[in-house]
Amino acid sequence: MKNSNVILAVISVFAIGTLGFIVFLPQVFMYQFMGAEGMHGHMVKTREHGIKMAKENGDYRCCIEPDCTMCYSEGNKWNYGIAGTCGCDDFIAKGEEPCPQCARALSCDGTSQEISEEPATCTVDFEE
Repeated sequence: MKNSNVILAVISVFAIGTLGFIVFLPQVFMYQFMGAEGMHGHMVKTREHGIKMAKENGDYRCCIEPDCTMCYSEGNKWNYGIAGTCGCDDFIAKGEEPCPQCARALSCDGTSQEISEEPATCTVDFEE
């Protein structure tokens, strides 16, 4: 009986260790194998998912499509200093300018959007 309990304990520890290895190890080391392009793609998808979640919570009220990323990435006056939120619609409602990324996108004529499936984009100069 003692031997079967020891064997069961060893098998349980081995199974839990193997499961932990399979579940957690890839998360720790996956970034090493992505390369620069893979890492960028992962970051963009993660940011888009975060913006989607913030919109569902009512914390991201961006005035352009696709949503700006400036307000999500850092705290600034257009999100009242809270990164991951956007209040550009508040600024437009008050007659003030939205964040530079939204303002630049709103100033685009958007004619390329009718020709292409890609949304119209403008180059944003963050050093203004």
